[in-house]
Amino acid sequence: MKRCVWGVVATHQRPELMRRLLASLHEQGDDLAGVVVVDNGGTAAHAAQLNALSPVSLHWIVADTNLGTGGGVALGLETALRNLAATHCWIMDDDMVALPEVLPTMLAAMESAGAEAVSPLLTDAAGHIAWFPGPLTQPAWDLIRADLTPAEFHGRCPDQSLAWNWSIWASLVVSRRAVETVGLPSAQLWYQGSDIEYTLRLSARFRTILAPRAVCQHLAPAVTFHEQQRKSLMSLQNAAFTSVRLRHGWRALRHLPGNHYRYWRAGGFSAAALLESCDAFWRGAVMGRPAGLDLRNRG
Repeated sequence: MKRCVWGVVATHQRPELMRRLLASLHEQGDDLAGVVVVDNGGTAAHAAQLNALSPVSLHWIVADTNLGTGGGVALGLETALRNLAATHCWIMDDDMVALPEVLPTMLAAMESAGAEAVSPLLTDAAGHIAWFPGPLTQPAWDLIRADLTPAEFHGRCPDQSLAWNWSIWASLVVSRRAVETVGLPSAQLWYQGSDIEYTLRLSARFRTILAPRAVCQHLAPAVTFHEQQRKSLMSLQNAAFTSVRLRHGWRALRHLPGNHYRYWRAGGFSAAALLESCDAFWRGAVMGRPAGLDLRNRG
């Protein structure tokens, strides 16, 4: 069967990032048929401006309400797979930059490994690996966390596909078969951690891999300390919900203490930071409330 890939992006009032992302899709081969963009806060004018710049067909959806990343990606996947020719979806963050030929590299790794989902190495602006799936087999697991460049990682780790349990979806290719089997991402998680829950769901049923030769950049905009703490608390709440309340998330439970410790450390080991992290755990694990439900109630 001929491969037909549709990109899926959830964005929110960041047309400059979308312009950069779309420009990076020029050298991705013939398998990329188009991109579904779910805009949680934009306008039709954004769609018209960016459509002229895109190297592939754009299907732009301006959401009536902010669906969050989880809800936006869910709507994008559902829309993309209405095209019966679509065999794969490429989930992308709007602050991702695809390096040349990364899509063909990921697809080739999927085919070779018999996998249904694949992620690339993700580098920061300095060219170091900064985001990664996990856990990986050794020595790759220690090396990928050692602030290496992709070239350094390749030189010290066998060049082979590596299985993972969870991954972020700044760049993630997933097959139609996998999406149709495990369903769509959860809109209740809304934002932070929705990708971790979904990829844990994928890896519970299918082979999911890192393709070390595939590289993308993840150039996240700078945020204030307050904004970062808010994101981190949402992530802690959703991680607690996923790893305690969902059976497929139990494999991530061992990472939870480290996540809370890092939040406490970032807050200067203060009593306030400790209470905030405990509250996030209580809401997610004990009350069983993903962050998205709390956000809706507060709105």
